[in-house]
Amino acid sequence: MDDPRARADARLEETLAAADVEDPRPACRDRLKALRAADPAAFARAVEYFETLVQAVAGGAEPLGQWITYARLLAEAGGPGRTVIVDRSGRARPYAGPAAPAAAEAARADGGEGGEARNGGEAGLVLFLPEDGRRGVLPLLAPRAPSAAQTAALDLLVRGRREP
Repeated sequence: MDDPRARADARLEETLAAADVEDPRPACRDRLKALRAADPAAFARAVEYFETLVQAVAGGAEPLGQWITYARLLAEAGGPGRTVIVDRSGRARPYAGPAAPAAAEAARADGGEGGEARNGGEAGLVLFLPEDGRRGVLPLLAPRAPSAAQTAALDLLVRGRREP
């Protein structure tokens, strides 16, 4: 496979299947389309960054971390905010970025979280919380089968739904 885009896509597909998370590309495409209309300069920077992402993932960089970084870049184009990860219990912590696989394994061996809170692993829901409360919360990465607590967070923060 000589095409970097095809290699990057294939690596992401493999990672998505193993991590059991939703594909972040459709949401990124939607944000990119909105950015194109709202801020052409930011759109150009995002397209340039996308090319960097493709080359990095095709060259061996961890795909989910790269895509979360790209999704965060698109979200921050609308203004500053913070990124959190919501674990299966519903507890939110600051998202610190992807952890190296060896660090995740070492944390698990020591009885820790195995890097879940750092790398948006299979159980993590990664959200961008804009400083401007008028802007919506954006999911950057979501599990395919979110826990009840993660679903409640999505319903309240992203979809604006409350329990009757």
